[in-house]
Amino acid sequence: MYSILIVDDEPDNFDVIETFLSNQDYQLHYAASGQQAIACLDIYNPDLILLDVMMPGINGIEVCQQIKTMSKWQAIPIIMVTALSSKSDLARCLNTGADDFISKPVNAVELRARIDSMLRIKQQYDDLQALLKLREDMVKMVVHDLRNPLMGISLGLELLLSKDYPKEKQNLKLAQIYSSAQALQLLIDDLLQIALLESGKLRLNLTAVALGNLIQSATSNFEAIAAQKNQSLVSQLPAKSSRAILVDATMMHRVLDNLLSNAIKFSPSNSQIVVKLEFTTSG
Repeated sequence: MYSILIVDDEPDNFDVIETFLSNQDYQLHYAASGQQAIACLDIYNPDLILLDVMMPGINGIEVCQQIKTMSKWQAIPIIMVTALSSKSDLARCLNTGADDFISKPVNAVELRARIDSMLRIKQQYDDLQALLKLREDMVKMVVHDLRNPLMGISLGLELLLSKDYPKEKQNLKLAQIYSSAQALQLLIDDLLQIALLESGKLRLNLTAVALGNLIQSATSNFEAIAAQKNQSLVSQLPAKSSRAILVDATMMHRVLDNLLSNAIKFSPSNSQIVVKLEFTTSG
């Protein structure tokens, strides 16, 4: 439910707007002055503000200016409700940061249309901010995870270059470096997938693939990594695992790689990791 703050020094005007919006799914709040409106922003947390221009004390234009300077509230749509009709007055309202205006006397159809339009824009803004936050969090997570395999490769090569490093341990160290390089490749692939997804260029290449073969291929790539923690990878495949279904083989392989990588990472040593394939009855 959207929250709308109505700011007007005349209670009758609030009653009119409340009547016009009575059949809408909005939570309406009332402030009788600009000072009160600013003071109650954190209480009402409005998604939209209907702001009267001509008010005693701080007028609507000054209130709008103050709200738009607050980082927390500057993205909240403000519709100025005004009896002013000159283009210069309306331009002044917009120049102060107002997003729209509606003239008095207020028309019910126009009011609902303008509110719907502003809330639609607000929702798009909120969705975009959520997407940007998700992207920021994902990039931070991937960049943080990049450091571990990169450090493993760097330290491993440093040891191999050392003249004092025992020859009998070189093969094991090379295997560890290789597994770190694989982990690094997976993380880089994830970053590329994020970029493709955001640009709308991610396309699925559907081909007939036997999931059983795909699982066996993925598990074999992680057997050496699991062995370092004395973990065993077990595949439980049904008799019809050779059955082909349409999937993006590369994408599915990446999903399996990520699942196996996390399973190995977060499972204790000397444990068993089971990969089980089941087909639903619907096919």
